Amino acid sequence: MSLSLPKILGGEFSVGCDQCEKFWHYGCVGLKGLTEEMGRLLENWLCPDCFKSPHSYKESGNEENKALREIIKEELQMFAPKLTSSLNDVINGSTEKTVNKAVHLYSEVTAKSQKKVIEDLSTAQASENVISKVQTKMHTDAYERNLRKLNLCVLKVPESKKATSKQRQEDDAKFCLETLKIEKKDFISCHRAGKPDPEKPDYCRPLIIKTADEESVNFYSNHGKGWKESSYWINLDLCRADREIRFLARKERNKRLDGATKKNVLNNP
Repeated sequence: MSLSLPKILGGEFSVGCDQCEKFWHYGCVGLKGLTEEMGRLLENWLCPDCFKSPHSYKESGNEENKALREIIKEELQMFAPKLTSSLNDVINGSTEKTVNKAVHLYSEVTAKSQKKVIEDLSTAQASENVISKVQTKMHTDAYERNLRKLNLCVLKVPESKKATSKQRQEDDAKFCLETLKIEKKDFISCHRAGKPDPEKPDYCRPLIIKTADEESVNFYSNHGKGWKESSYWINLDLCRADREIRFLARKERNKRLDGATKKNVLNNP
């Protein structure tokens, strides 16, 4: 017979624990209001002392908690010898002075640890910001490079003075086909980069030429530099990052050439 069956105890209905066999008043275990019939339906009832929750606490394996425990452990290790010395002073009688010293020493240890943590976090945050900016710049450069991969760029081409933009664009297209000798099958369109500057009326905006494919880009950018009789040089339409890389490469090459020239002059006076 189950002990869970109700029983009159001290004038109140009570229920027995099936594990420790103690009886508990309904009101003491949160069963107040149950009738005798309801109590008979209880099976394998356990009292608060015997009941164990199926949910057990598991210590978090979070890296931050581990790092925090390590910091606390280091602080205690640093503080322990100083605390021992302070306790010896207490035994000798200088209680007030020693307590102040112990508090001061612990404050120093804690402050140093906190400073180190803050510096590490600042370094990590700064590194994340730098990485984020570099990644954004790389994505932007890749996007710009993809947009310009079929483009050519020609500088110092005089701009048409005609009234409408359509007429001016027709003049630029004629210049590409007749002066620059770009074949019609390789030519898609052309436009001027940027907006006109009223303060610089003589300034000629770069002429951007869109070609049919990468083979055309490579051909005209390589052979276009040889048409010196036209006085115009056809270049790749580079994004800013690529222009800066080429500029630095030219600067370094010129520096080496100047160094070699000076060396020859010294060797052959």
